[in-house]
Amino acid sequence: MASSTLQASKNSNSMANAYADEPWGDRTLSNYIVRAEHPFNAEVRLDKLVEDFVTPTDKHFRRNHGPIPNINGAEWSMSVEIGCSAASAKPCTKTIRLEDLVSLRQFEVVAVLECAGNRRDGLKAIKPVNGVIWGPGTASNSRWGGCRLRDVLVAAGVPSNLCDPFYETPRHVEFAAYGEASDDVHYASSISLEWVMNPLNMVLVATEMNGKPLCRDHGYPARIVAPGLIGARWVKWLKYIRVQDKESDNFYQKRDYKILPPMANGGNCEEFWPQFPALMELNIQGVICRPTAEERLCVDKPYLVRGYALSGGGRAVDRVEISLDDGNTWDLASLYTMHAKGKESDNQSQRDWAEKQWSWVLWSYRIDNVPANCNIACRAWDSGGNKQPSAAVWNYRGVMNNAVFRVQPQTTSSAHSRL
Repeated sequence: MASSTLQASKNSNSMANAYADEPWGDRTLSNYIVRAEHPFNAEVRLDKLVEDFVTPTDKHFRRNHGPIPNINGAEWSMSVEIGCSAASAKPCTKTIRLEDLVSLRQFEVVAVLECAGNRRDGLKAIKPVNGVIWGPGTASNSRWGGCRLRDVLVAAGVPSNLCDPFYETPRHVEFAAYGEASDDVHYASSISLEWVMNPLNMVLVATEMNGKPLCRDHGYPARIVAPGLIGARWVKWLKYIRVQDKESDNFYQKRDYKILPPMANGGNCEEFWPQFPALMELNIQGVICRPTAEERLCVDKPYLVRGYALSGGGRAVDRVEISLDDGNTWDLASLYTMHAKGKESDNQSQRDWAEKQWSWVLWSYRIDNVPANCNIACRAWDSGGNKQPSAAVWNYRGVMNNAVFRVQPQTTSSAHSRL
């Protein structure tokens, strides 16, 4: 008994030491709802989230699976490995440093990053789920800068021509992170090589966020930015990039971030993990950020409802609809977005729907006279004809909840509403 107690104490001390060097100075805690300190996981308060179209770094949600590495950028390096066999791309390994990334042509993309577990609390309300219980605050829209991953791979020997016989066999690009992870030796994930090599998909090896070097929480010195895909594929603190013939074998690819069928649970999920694909593209999502359920609205006074909406795979959000009568009737919200060429606008008629869209939209809807017992619902549609379902679909990992978002704020005849 004494031996087991001593071992538990050693494990506790080891865990405390692992988190002793966390970057608390980079975290403006007043902007967040902290869901866990070790590892640090925090979502943004909804009223803060819609204050900016481009999310400031100190309002961007934080998602981690272990302690934050403290990496010296001057000493950092990662390996780029072509591990598959093909006549036009011989196996090789190349060492990349920060100066090598900066020397390549630089790009910038405004892209929304959303955790696949966003709104997990809605699925937990149905029955227990496995994961951090997030509300709707794990989506943020920032300006990312760096070189294209495509260019890094071409420099390492991957054919640039997608008609090359090399691409006749499906291949994958695996990314691994420095540092510890809670469920594997390190965090790793992969996406298809075909997706990476399409220059329109803007997959970056990013070194900047909002015009400044990445902070530690967000992957300093280099991370993957994969617009349109779930956050689990945006690997931080890059250790290696590997082109290979199969997807990553890492826990976070094979046994996490999948939608399992409704009969899967903690007792039988091992049976189902191999049967279903790893999640890639974001789904259509819309959230009401103001009012919150705790906010008081004044009956018969005007109020401006505000929120965000996003979709995946480069599909544009083409409309957001609002209901004040629990979904019986719907009206259109006003959208504020950014064109693919970087021009911000609230004029939908100017949009080129053929362009890939990586950023979210912010939306607003003016209620001229707030009804008593106001029940507000929003649903978003994208350019692929996808819309938010009316009810949540439960799954064991609690991922990809995008049901119609509803809020019923308090109403009063005496409080002042805020426009």
